[in-house]
Amino acid sequence: MIWRILTGFLIVLILLLLVLHIRARGHRREEDITLATLPRTITLSSQSFPPGGDLPMACSCKGPGNSPALDWSSTTAGVRSYALLATDYDAVLARFPIFNFSHWVVYNLPPTVRSLPEGVTPEQMLLLGGKLGDNGMNEQRFVPPCPPFDRHRYTFRVYALDTTLSFNRIPDRQNLLDAMQGHILEYGELTGLFEK
Repeated sequence: MIWRILTGFLIVLILLLLVLHIRARGHRREEDITLATLPRTITLSSQSFPPGGDLPMACSCKGPGNSPALDWSSTTAGVRSYALLATDYDAVLARFPIFNFSHWVVYNLPPTVRSLPEGVTPEQMLLLGGKLGDNGMNEQRFVPPCPPFDRHRYTFRVYALDTTLSFNRIPDRQNLLDAMQGHILEYGELTGLFEK
């Protein structure tokens, strides 16, 4: 009897993980389809790590957990605000991701802001004019990389918008993506890697 219960539980768990994996891939595919229609003309770089390189310990759970320094350049006219998303598409296992974990949600950065220092605090972000949304832990801050398994890719994207955004409550990553639809003038992307 106990073997049947354990077998049934294992089958349900496997099916649940498979559904989560398919859902995560579907959401990422939807994002990729949207991004393919947008100009990727923002140059996004970091003094904290090179493109496709390793995030430093200082920007991870092995160190103080600083957000990385980010710089971007844009020549597009009509930008009213910038938004920033940092996402781990490899959670929990890089070979079999089951969700897209949001590490940072920033919006309404003024068009005059084109860089963020390493370790920018929520208070400093507000002084810059930006607002923080809920990350994957329902907190308004940068969540440092801390993958339990494998080497994960962390994607940072900056979006130039033709508007400023308003929400009735603190937005999460999906709320921000939905609100930006039809308002993105261009974007830039930078990927870093980390393994504990």
